[in-house]
Parts: sequence; C-alpha cells; structure tokens
Amino acid sequence: MKILFLINNAFGVGGTIQTTFNLGGALAERGHDVTVLSTVRGRDLPQLPADPRIELISLVEARKAHPDYVKDAPGRGEPARVYPRADFRAATYDRFVEDRYRGFLRGSDADVVIATRPGLIAYAARFAPRHMIRIGQEHLTRGRHRKGLHRVMPAHLRRLDAFVTVSSRDAEDYREHLRLGRTRLLHIPNSVPAPRVPPSDGRAKLVLAAGRLVRSKRYDVLLQAFARVVAERPDWTLRLYGDGEESGDLRALVLELGLHNHVRMMGRYAPIETEWAKGSIAAVSADKEPFGMTLVEAMRAGLPVVSTDAPHGPGEILADGVDGLLTPVGDPEALAAALLRVINDDEGRRAMAARALANSQRYDPGPIAGQYERLFEELAAGKWWPWRRRGKPVPVLGPAPSLTMPVADCTVTADGTLVLHGPDVAGMRWRRIGTGEPAEIPAGDPVPAGSWRLHLADGTAVLAGWRDTRALLARPEATRTELPYRLPDGGLALRVVDAPVRAEVDEIQADEQGVHLAGRLIGAGLRDAVLVAGDREFPVSATGPGFRATVSDLPTGVHRLWLRPSRGEQPVPLGKVGDDIVDKRTAYVLPAAGGMQPEFSGANELGIRISG
Repeated sequence: MKILFLINNAFGVGGTIQTTFNLGGALAERGHDVTVLSTVRGRDLPQLPADPRIELISLVEARKAHPDYVKDAPGRGEPARVYPRADFRAATYDRFVEDRYRGFLRGSDADVVIATRPGLIAYAARFAPRHMIRIGQEHLTRGRHRKGLHRVMPAHLRRLDAFVTVSSRDAEDYREHLRLGRTRLLHIPNSVPAPRVPPSDGRAKLVLAAGRLVRSKRYDVLLQAFARVVAERPDWTLRLYGDGEESGDLRALVLELGLHNHVRMMGRYAPIETEWAKGSIAAVSADKEPFGMTLVEAMRAGLPVVSTDAPHGPGEILADGVDGLLTPVGDPEALAAALLRVINDDEGRRAMAARALANSQRYDPGPIAGQYERLFEELAAGKWWPWRRRGKPVPVLGPAPSLTMPVADCTVTADGTLVLHGPDVAGMRWRRIGTGEPAEIPAGDPVPAGSWRLHLADGTAVLAGWRDTRALLARPEATRTELPYRLPDGGLALRVVDAPVRAEVDEIQADEQGVHLAGRLIGAGLRDAVLVAGDREFPVSATGPGFRATVSDLPTGVHRLWLRPSRGEQPVPLGKVGDDIVDKRTAYVLPAAGGMQPEFSGANELGIRISG
C-alpha cells in the first residue's frame, strides 16, 4: 500500500515525530511505500533519524531567506477556513497552506492517509478523496485539548474511517464523551524499536530524564526530588536531555537547590538510544503523559523507570514494583523516596532492569505495524467505489537530502579508541576543522589531537548516526580521549584530546570569599603546586592526585585557569575534557558570587569572568 503521514514539522524534535518515523520505518520494512509530508521545512536535515526507505517531503518552506520560500503567494496571511483556530499550531496554517493541502490531498494517489494532529485530521477528513483510508491519530489526550477543539473536532472525526489513541484509557474517555458514528475508535500504542547498541550494564551512577523542557513535564519536581536524593547519595548525577521554554527557569532552580555539581543540562541529543544505555535509572516527572515514549525508550535500553502515575500512559506501560515504580503526580518527596529505593537496592535495581528490558519488547515496531496493517485491511473492505483522481498533483519540496546522504555510526571501545560502523567506512576521511597539520587522515588511522569532520573520499559530508560513548564514563584517568559528536548540520565530528598531563575540575563552588575548586591531576604528581590566573598565583592543597584551591580578587575580565604541578614545570589548563560531554558551556550550570562567574570555553577549559 501507499501510506501517507501528515505531520506539522518533521524537522524538529518530539514524540510525535519520533513515533511517526518508527511506525513509518516498520511499515516500509513490511513492503509498503511510505511518505511523510511535513507541512513546514525549517532546516535541510531532520534532527531525528528516519529509515532511508521513508520519503520525507515538505509542503512549504518556513525560512524567509530560502529560495523556496513563497512570500507573495495568494492567501498568505489570510485565516484558514478549515484548520481549527483552537489548534495551537493554527498560526502556521493560513489560506495559502490550506489551499496547497487541498490540492495535494485531492491529487494524491495514496491508499492510506494518517493525520497526526487535530488540524491535519480536519484536512484529511475534508480534503482526502473518499477512496483513501482516512485515519486520525491522537498524540495527546482528549482532556488536554482546548474547549474550542472539543466543539469543532467531532464533525471532522465522523468523516474518518478510524481514529486511533495511544492509550486505552484515552479511548474510553472518547467513547464516554463522543458518538463517532461509522468512525472506528480504537487504541494502538506507539512503537519504539530496539536500540542498535547493547543495553545498559547499570554500573554508572546516573539518573536520566529526557523530553521537551515545558511546564507539563514538571522537571521542577524532578529537581526538587533529586535535591533530596543528593542529600543521601551525593555520588549520583542527574542528566536532563532536551530544550524548551522552561530551560532558563530550570537552570536557575539547579543553582537555587545547590545541584550544580550533580545535574547536567544536556540539551537535545539524537539519536538518544546510546544515552539511555549509559544510565542506571530513568526518571519521569510529568503531570500529563499521553503515552510515554521516554519510558519505553529507557526500558528498551534496560533501565528501570521511576515515574509519576500521570494520565494516561505510565500506568499502562509500567508494572509498579516489577519493572519500575509509580509515584503520585507533583510530589517531589514521593519521587525522591522512589528514586532512593531503587538507588539503594543494587540487586533489586538489576532485577527491575532485566524485567524492563523483557517487558518493553511488546512495543517493538513490527507488532505495532502489524496492528495497523490489519486495520488497513479491515477498512479497505468497505471501500467499494472506484478510484478517481480529483486534481493535479501539487509540487512539493524534497525529498530531504538526509535520507540519501551517507551515515556513520560509531563506538568508543574500552581502550578509548573510536570505531566507525558503516558500509563505506574504508573510503572515509577525517578532515581537520580549522587549521593545522595533517589536514586529512584516512578513517581507521590514528587521529592526532584536534577537531575533525568525517567525509567520503569525494568530499561528501557524512552524517552522524548513533554514537556509543559509554566507555568514556569508565576512563576518568585517561590522558587521551576520542569523543565523537554531532554537528549542528548533522555531520559527524570527532574531538581528540591527547594530553600526557591533564588537570580535571570535579567540583565548583562560589561565595563571597571566592571560587572554590576541587579536582584531580592526571599524568603527574603535585609538589608545591599553585593555581595560576593571569599574573596571580593561588595556593593549592593536595592529597595524592586530588587538589583544592580558591581563586579570588582578580581584576575585571576573563581569566583562564592553569595548574602548575610543581616549581619549574609548565602549567596545564584546568578544565573538563576527559568525559563524554562535548560542550560544558551548556551542560554545566555554574554558580556565581561577588561578580565572579566561572565558565567553560568551547574547548572545555575553565575560566572565571570578573564583572564590575
């Protein structure tokens, strides 16, 4: 069958995008012709990985400076007639976009159209020819929609062949409030593929959380809970993946709660499966969770999940006390107690992890795609009228180049060496970013210190696939680090640090007396060591490789920090380069006091900015 998905923006980051790519890839695997139509295109490459058998096309260009942007098209800026104004994406859908959707759907030869949000459901219901199997998906819950949608959507839903929710409780809620006539109402959960990397071994003392930094995710509750965790178990760290409107408030709360040495704000990361595989526990603090993609992703990586019992997904995914724990919504004390229960029970945590890994297999894309196939077949039986194209095909943008460009996956081995995976690895080359010699290194050869980008021999850039860097967590004393990372344009890059002597900062505090630092010297001993900032020297107290120092009374400006191990030796930069975090400037939330602001450079070297 030819299957067409309608989505608002396939080039962003979010659960609807990911599950659309998951289901589309599984249907393509089963021999179907799958196309994802993104209403808008705001970048050249999607941020989430998609099966290359999916055709990703776009209806309109969102970048005003792009050659494909149509500025003075008829209908630009005029209100849409069909798209519901209560849909919070309504501003995107003016008369111009709506007319293009009408023309595209009427001229499409798809057998099935699947719309992923209320406004697009309205378009599928009104514009798709009746020979198409028309399916709407609910990726939120009925109760989370605005009242305006509750008024207008029933008329559109009754024009569909089927309406699918992702939880059984939401399907029941719809049945209680709506009469959909001939439209079939059912629930099919979202799918999550098995990670392409081994599951977590549960050794790292890491709690992980991931999702958009928005109010409904209640990461403020998670941070309050983790402050209680750290009071008892300061050896554990929380990593929070994602970005969004709450980012600034959450970073301020990290400082307010004194969690800056225990919480890392990791930003967006794709694909995230390799990051789940680093952790030992996943945490979900949302007060609303229609399905719970992150729960299943974490379980598929072998992590037990501590989650709020938010409506509607977590309670249907987790078996409380078996593969995770459920806690009341909005209760940081209960969430902290559950986290500590799992943290403090090593044997129980390992048992929960094993059960989470086993139980999550029911969300594999294959069986979920099979449920959709059966639905297609059942609905097709009622399509007796002859197919007739009602319009000319509307030209679209695409397909997105990322689905045809080369992609490389990579693993950092236990000895710290990077290994590339992919069919064309033998012909790939590392090209230096910036200046320096050598400028190019064949993939597979030892790579000198510096930053590098991967290309094919003909100069074609290679995109970053999954990057399994968990081995770096177990190599804190290594003097050489090979860290792969994803560039903003999707390319695969590599940062190599090769320093026989390295000074790593582990803790940072700030008060009116100065900035207090604790760290380790790797590769040398400490004798009469001093910390150097500009022309100032500060005493260092040392115990073995560990050291402590306080910096204060510096002039206005930015001062890099250096550690001189002993008299007569060259100082080494103080920083944080021996782990798996590429950019400390965003991941670390650093405290300030008395006009002193510690900050990392782009090379992850530590400095202090003195203001006023």
